[in-house]
Amino acid sequence: MKRRLVFDLVFCCLCAAITAEAGGQGGAEPRSPVRFNQLGAPCGLRQYVSMAWGVVGIDVSNAQDQPVDVLAAFSFSRDPDLQFARRVGVPAHAVRRTWVPVRLPRVPTSRASLPCYGLLIDDRSGPEVVLRPDHEGVQHSVLLRVNHDKPVTGAFLGQEAESDGDDVDFAYEAAIAMRTARGYQRGLVLIRDRDLPPLREVFDGLDQIVLWNDRFASDVAILSPLRAWLNDGGELWIMLDRVDVAGVERLLGDVFTCQLVDRVALHEVLIEDVDKIPLEPPAMESYEQPLDLVRVLVSGMRVTHTVEGWPAAFWRPVGRGRVVFTTLEARAWIGRPMAQRPRWDPNRMADYWPTRQLEALPLLQLPEPPLCEPGVFRDYLSERIGYRIASRGPVSGVLGLFCGALLLAAVGLARRRRLEHLAWIAPGLALAAAVPLAGLGLRSQRAVPATVGQAQFIEVSDGGDQINASGLLAFYDPALGRETLGATQGGVFEPEDATAVGTTRRMVWTDLDRWHWEHLRPTAGLWTAAFRRSGDLPRPLAVHGTFCDAGFVAHWTDSSLALTDAVIAVPGQPYLAVRADGSHLVAGSEDVLPPGRYVAGGWLSDEQRRRQAAFERMLDSAGGTTRQVLRPMLLAWSDALEMGFRLPHPAERVGTSLWAIPLNLDRAVPGTQVVIPAPFVPFRTVNRPDGAAASSLYDHRTGEWIESHKPSEMWLRFQAPEAVLPLRLERARLTLQITAPGCMVEILRAGGAPRQPLRRLSNPIGLTELTLSGETLPPLDAHGRLLVGIAVRPAADGSGPAQVQPWKIERVQMEIAGVVGDGLCP
Repeated sequence: MKRRLVFDLVFCCLCAAITAEAGGQGGAEPRSPVRFNQLGAPCGLRQYVSMAWGVVGIDVSNAQDQPVDVLAAFSFSRDPDLQFARRVGVPAHAVRRTWVPVRLPRVPTSRASLPCYGLLIDDRSGPEVVLRPDHEGVQHSVLLRVNHDKPVTGAFLGQEAESDGDDVDFAYEAAIAMRTARGYQRGLVLIRDRDLPPLREVFDGLDQIVLWNDRFASDVAILSPLRAWLNDGGELWIMLDRVDVAGVERLLGDVFTCQLVDRVALHEVLIEDVDKIPLEPPAMESYEQPLDLVRVLVSGMRVTHTVEGWPAAFWRPVGRGRVVFTTLEARAWIGRPMAQRPRWDPNRMADYWPTRQLEALPLLQLPEPPLCEPGVFRDYLSERIGYRIASRGPVSGVLGLFCGALLLAAVGLARRRRLEHLAWIAPGLALAAAVPLAGLGLRSQRAVPATVGQAQFIEVSDGGDQINASGLLAFYDPALGRETLGATQGGVFEPEDATAVGTTRRMVWTDLDRWHWEHLRPTAGLWTAAFRRSGDLPRPLAVHGTFCDAGFVAHWTDSSLALTDAVIAVPGQPYLAVRADGSHLVAGSEDVLPPGRYVAGGWLSDEQRRRQAAFERMLDSAGGTTRQVLRPMLLAWSDALEMGFRLPHPAERVGTSLWAIPLNLDRAVPGTQVVIPAPFVPFRTVNRPDGAAASSLYDHRTGEWIESHKPSEMWLRFQAPEAVLPLRLERARLTLQITAPGCMVEILRAGGAPRQPLRRLSNPIGLTELTLSGETLPPLDAHGRLLVGIAVRPAADGSGPAQVQPWKIERVQMEIAGVVGDGLCP
């Protein structure tokens, strides 16, 4: 009996166990052999900026015996129809960690984070199957932190071994002090170099990078994207006392014109300002712990501060960006705050405050907008490609026949008193006329072949080895084909109006510089896409020039590049046309273009007319954004450069490139007779000889004058190029274009008593030229500066108190000529 009971008990337990196992297998989903551990985790900079690129991380594991290829796709709620994806190959029994580039939509400043929705898709068998962990929805979401405090500062995180516990990191404190002093939040983006993919887009969210260690040079692949970011408007602050000079040379190349002498330790430091003379003698600062100073020799840099005669701070522009160097330890550039500061905002509090010398450096300045926006070329491409309407002749003939037949039918039916038949005759005639009109329209549409157009604005770096290109792509395909669009050599573009509402378009990355679009639905007619790309040139491209008796003579290093309609642009000055003379470019006094002209020639061809219109749109400030030339450069046109984009293969391709190449002015040989065209002689308004403040009627950044209703006396200081100094001045020609009815205008020469005007102009309207030589020639000081005054007063007619009518200076230019002397400019 007992054996029977034991047997029954064991049998019941076994049945219960089998039932439970079967129930568990039937109620739970099978565990997927391919799954993600992370999908959309913050990666790269680990914070994101509205309307900028960033990267998110993924972690995929494969438990199968075969390698798999899956697709990781991400989207945002503000634009769910746009996905950013990447093909991820995972070996058998392995885990793959990688990244996916994403571009954030516009995020309101009230939102500090943005949800990112991710999908892991298996499409090996055709239909897309979403892979997800157990008990999780189809979409996986992660919150990404959005930084709205522009500008954003980043710094490469050092090794953990570099930390000294509670010791103060003065480099970090200096960066924080500068941000809080400028009114920004104190937060820094600490960059982990191992999380950075070598893409230009990964640095989109940064405005400034502080280099206070050598971690940036540990990954050679990062240097090229970092240099492209700098050329595109980024700002670098390099602390040479903490950074190896060899790493800076690898990053900047020929732009780094600095030679290391030695390193010294100083107990007493006096930081002197190069440009400003202090009202009181500055005090020497003493330190118990010595300060490190890197002594260097620099050329081509703007030195702002010195210590014992050695450069302590200097900077130079690089493309649209800038790089600022400090050679003295950061401890000397900051100090404890002298005044009590409000402490209710912890995001803007700092333990240190920058010295006045550090605050004077060009740090944390928002970049200037690019000279050219892609929309500038929209009209250019619209004229080059697109459909054509049917000509007037055939259309008029068909419509005339229709009207004539309808009139004859009406007259005939009226005579027979049977007008009721017009009810079916008129529609019949209309249908008969519509058939040939439709045929004419279809023939006109098919008369233009499928065409791809490119209009590119290419900015060459200072070293001449790298470019930043932007512009517009245009497509016209009457058949509405669906060919694959993408890139094989980097760069990004997104077609405009290329998808219907509710259709998901997907940007799929397959390699570092390779990606393509999926599910695009192009609309009929002409559709466009703005693009951006950075890359290396196969051969360095640089323009070097100097002055001679013919004016300015230049040449470029890459002779294979055919440039046309070249002009020289100098900030605030009229453009200077360049003539090709064999392998050289020549620009003389007669080549100065009038205001508003950017293409030389009396009669412009259709292509030159389109180029002139593109320049006008590029420099138009009607939209509220003033785009300026920031440095001397050569602007020239050529055929479109191959960008490595995957585009449709039509029967016809059109395109153009506008090159912006920095202009390098080489020093003229001593004893050379030189003529310097007016655009190379910029000027500013300065204080009057009697000490009165400078006139505010002229803006030297834009070269524009303001209309005035009052008498005024302006003194203009013209500056000769450093490449010809010292210069023995022999002649100067002043060009003044002014509209001043009812006024007396005097051109004045500085020095001498009593002051005698060089020329008086009564009721001037139009252009006036004045040649100065001999005794009338104003003196040129040792720094190449020449002073000329312009006084505008009411013209007295003896009938009573004179009143000044509205007057305005339109243009002032000065051309100078002389002989280059020996020695260097002080």
